[in-house]
Amino acid sequence: MRSLEKIFALVPDCHVAGGYYRLLWRRHIYDGLLPLVKELVIPEAVDFSWARQGHDVEAGPLDKERGIASESLWNQIQRAHRQHGLDAVISYCFTQDIETELVKQTIQLGVPWINFFCDSTHMFEKVEGLARVVSLNWFPESAALPRYQALGVPSFRRPFALNPEFLPDLAARSAGRRVAFIGLPTSNRITQLGCLRLFGCPVEIRGHGWIGEGQNPFYNPKPRSRRVMSALLKRGLWEKCVRRLLWPLVKKQAQGPLQDEDFYPFVQSCLMVLGLNQGKDRQGQFASYLKFRDVEFPGYGCCYLTEHNSDVADAFEVGQEVLTYHNMLEAADQIKRIQREPERATKIGLAGRHRVFSAHTWRIRLRELAEEL
Repeated sequence: MRSLEKIFALVPDCHVAGGYYRLLWRRHIYDGLLPLVKELVIPEAVDFSWARQGHDVEAGPLDKERGIASESLWNQIQRAHRQHGLDAVISYCFTQDIETELVKQTIQLGVPWINFFCDSTHMFEKVEGLARVVSLNWFPESAALPRYQALGVPSFRRPFALNPEFLPDLAARSAGRRVAFIGLPTSNRITQLGCLRLFGCPVEIRGHGWIGEGQNPFYNPKPRSRRVMSALLKRGLWEKCVRRLLWPLVKKQAQGPLQDEDFYPFVQSCLMVLGLNQGKDRQGQFASYLKFRDVEFPGYGCCYLTEHNSDVADAFEVGQEVLTYHNMLEAADQIKRIQREPERATKIGLAGRHRVFSAHTWRIRLRELAEEL
């Protein structure tokens, strides 16, 4: 069987000036791979800030920047292969990040290219061009499988791979908080959190974009006339109205982002951590899919409650290792039950952490990827 011991890793989010994902992916991808392989080569002097302009910002023409980055990467891949004999390139890229010719040249060199992408259910167009040329497409969502199959390309459906070094035991020892949510005010999260408040389950909210100077979860750079016309012509007008009505309730529960040094103590103080894992597809439909947080928080030993989907059910034993809900009323019932049975939260957190460490780390995933290749 092929072994993956000499890896060139490429995660453009790690090569920007700042941002949340820069640190997250460095910890869980670059640092996660490092102790498990004989050689790990990561790009040097490559800046991908041009490709990461911000959430939901459409990238402009990037041919020049993409060409410069791809040429530098090609030189570094060739050099690494001459020195070490690479077993694979493992990347987490959008099509816009690199020239597809770079991938083809690397494969012709005898080095397979594995690309991971975790938003295939609602942003498939951002990876489709790359999916056509890589050696193996790795993604966590079963709902995206038909899209890859339609292209006739090799695919590998498994959850994220995590780095145990950044998963300390954060099981609640003395839960000062009943339930918390950590994340951005994206998708329909304001509506969902507002519904929970109406059902008697206030949630403590932390994250960027909720409150503070210059923060506005309803900000949209488009002129108001265009926004109004777009809202009238597209689906989701009712949800947008409800979101605005519920915002005063939700705002009372929201605080600013957690600093790095405050994150672990905050999580450890929570009896339950809530997951809101819906995204909106190109047709404007909300759909639940496996997100990084759905593996990360169980890995901390948290009692984790998230929206049910088949991929969460594949990754964990629902009811024993994580809790799930199909609607916000059911979520409220789950929260209230855990508050009545706090000892159950401890058991669920322990079981979820065990599953992550036994099934969703880089040690496991590297072996599976090698078998797939």
